[in-house]
Amino acid sequence: MTDIMNSNDESMEAFEALYQSMPPIGFLNRKKRVIAYLKVTKLAQKMVDDKVLDEDNAKYLLSVLARKYAPFQKAATMAALHLGTIDKAFISPLGFRYANDFRCNLNMLPVD
Repeated sequence: MTDIMNSNDESMEAFEALYQSMPPIGFLNRKKRVIAYLKVTKLAQKMVDDKVLDEDNAKYLLSVLARKYAPFQKAATMAALHLGTIDKAFISPLGFRYANDFRCNLNMLPVD
């Protein structure tokens, strides 16, 4: 039982860190939205790399963030729409996979 509670505490702390890392996205500003998405997903990738979260949990927290926080949803949507134009050097592997999943949810073809 303690392990489950610790796991939930870690997930809540990770969610809060992702939420707090979200910069302003501006008003219909594609560049700021994509940059915000890259920043949040880079932090999520770092959490996965540091073994704070596993990848599935990180993707779940990103989906909860998109569901509960409109600025991140807008940023994720913009990143998904323009995924093919984002330089792979700037996007984390987790961010790329999540944006591709987001594209599929928007009935768009995935990007290779």
